[in-house]
Amino acid sequence: MNKRWLIRRIAMSFITILVTIIISWVLIEYSPESPANAILSNIRANLAANPKFAEIYESEVQYYESLVPHGNPVIEALTYIANVLRGNLGLDVITEVPVTKLIAQALPWTIFVVSTSLIISFFLGIRIGQKMGYKRGTKIDSALMSTFTVMKSIPIYISGALLLYILGYNLHWFPTGGAYCPCVPMGLTFIGCVLYHSALPILTLTLANLATWALHMRANTIYTLGEDYVTFAEIRGVKDKTIETKYVGRNALLPLYTSLIIGIGFSFGGSVFIEEIFSYPGVGHLLYNAITNNDYTLEMGIFIIIITAVVFGVLIADLTYSLIDPRVRHE
Repeated sequence: MNKRWLIRRIAMSFITILVTIIISWVLIEYSPESPANAILSNIRANLAANPKFAEIYESEVQYYESLVPHGNPVIEALTYIANVLRGNLGLDVITEVPVTKLIAQALPWTIFVVSTSLIISFFLGIRIGQKMGYKRGTKIDSALMSTFTVMKSIPIYISGALLLYILGYNLHWFPTGGAYCPCVPMGLTFIGCVLYHSALPILTLTLANLATWALHMRANTIYTLGEDYVTFAEIRGVKDKTIETKYVGRNALLPLYTSLIIGIGFSFGGSVFIEEIFSYPGVGHLLYNAITNNDYTLEMGIFIIIITAVVFGVLIADLTYSLIDPRVRHE
């Protein structure tokens, strides 16, 4: 691998993270909305019922006004970036708890659910898509094409709500919320409880991603089947199983590799709709609450995690793509 290309690629990733952080900081920091609006509106609602709240309201207004940036924006941005590079994402405005602590508590749940569903749907989808490509034009292919097209067109919050209603509330096969039972002691029972509570979120995300992987793999397989080297292998009498796995399967899979790595990067942001529907305590649920309460410090912390994970995912994909495809060389 070319060292100059490697240094340039790493530098570009670092610059991308910095620029994205600055843009996000400007958009959120100078937004007309603020966390004070959500808190002060609750206090204002109680003013008529209790005059004592008037003094509390005035003191809270002064406090939250002090949080609004009044200094040099360049210095404030550089100070924020310096704190981020040291691992200090600030305090959550609503709870006054360090943002890193809140994200650290939610991140393992998100990574577990989203990454598990992504990996299951990926390997299952590419296998189904490959078979569809080989049996293109048949009744099985047409039926699966119609099924996956419908699945892909259904919004994930609709499919999640339907599964929750049918399997959770009606049939009572799965729990309707939470990540585990608080009363269960640590051990194998606790692990089983976690898996039981995560079944519906994982199933929903798997079904949502399965259609995408299968349809993409089908298209790649059909395209690869028309390549000259596949035709030559068939003329030479190479076994169909060998052609399917080594000649077609591997080359049809290559374009999806980058999408998988980037998808893993995006998994750090969780799935806002799914985690909110199933009341799952992940980063997506945390982000939803932060947006609802205009909690800009928590929003920025989550955005930074997502940005960094995606950029590193793209970087890893670029660095490792040549290992699985020797035709690619970085100059």
